[in-house]
Amino acid sequence: MNRFEKRYKFDDEDKENLYSILHNQLNADQMPLITDGDERKLIQRIKSETALNNKSNLTRTQSYLAFHCQYPEVHWALLAHLVSRNGGYSMTDLKSSYIGPLLHPNEKNELFHLLELINAAIFLDAYPQLLLYEESKKKNRNFFHLLPAFRVSAFMKPIWSWFLQTGNSAVLTMALITNEQSMIEENILSDQTASIFTNLKFSFQEKWGLTNILFPYKKHHKQKQNSVAGLTVTGFQSLPERIKTGKKLYYLLFHHRKIHESILAFCKSSAHTASRSDYWPHLFSASPDPFKLTSPYLADAWPIIPAPECIKKDWFVKLGNPDGFELPETEKLQDLTNKVMADLLKLAPISAISKKLFR
Repeated sequence: MNRFEKRYKFDDEDKENLYSILHNQLNADQMPLITDGDERKLIQRIKSETALNNKSNLTRTQSYLAFHCQYPEVHWALLAHLVSRNGGYSMTDLKSSYIGPLLHPNEKNELFHLLELINAAIFLDAYPQLLLYEESKKKNRNFFHLLPAFRVSAFMKPIWSWFLQTGNSAVLTMALITNEQSMIEENILSDQTASIFTNLKFSFQEKWGLTNILFPYKKHHKQKQNSVAGLTVTGFQSLPERIKTGKKLYYLLFHHRKIHESILAFCKSSAHTASRSDYWPHLFSASPDPFKLTSPYLADAWPIIPAPECIKKDWFVKLGNPDGFELPETEKLQDLTNKVMADLLKLAPISAISKKLFR
């Protein structure tokens, strides 16, 4: 048993207890939520704060990091910050000098709106959960009976209550990964996957490493430029693959302690603009530069669009759906710096040709 497994022990007895609680939750009669005056004020405050911070990818990403800095035991918040950073990079890539020319304007708009919708829907679902945890810690009282007010899946109520009792950060993280991916599958991707993710050019992007999720870090404090670790996401249309990828990213981020502190230091010191110049200013520039690739700021690339108002459907309808959600995935730490740079070099001539075609 490695150090990661020892720190977040989850044995057969724990599993039996938690699954029993989930089973009871699934079979319980759904009673109307009854709240007192203070709880109604809390619900309204959380809704207002969520709406304010759900303005754009930039505000969401910063909110996740601010929460993790205050409550570092909620590992998912740091993972969400980094994945949201990468979501922003994917949005600005659509208007970059190296990927932008490969896509028709209509394809860019369609992909941006889908990326933005996914990013916003996850925040709408997850951020009220984080704020209820904050209130529970402050008041030393469990407030997760209020989750239905935010249309959060019934799956998460016993998970959060269990976390308050056990402090098992790993199981909470894997449950949140499962919940958020299942939520977007049920409410977003099931309707839009066919039209976008079977698109030839999206498949092309996967094959050329353009769907990387990257964690910038430094191997030693004297290193001038950031290295990058992470994964290349494939099979995005598959719910099990997305959940597996999330767990692997979590393992990379929190198991490999020698890079964890460096990644966190980058997150704290580098404000998120969604330009890849945030982590590689020697290679990317937010404005046109004859010696660098153009990776624009999000604020310059895309307008702010309204976030969804609510999550419509609960994915948790039978116990078999999240079976194995607590099982971790492992992943070998690899420096992807050279691979990412090589992929960009391969794209250069293709982008130049495409730019002429779309001119």
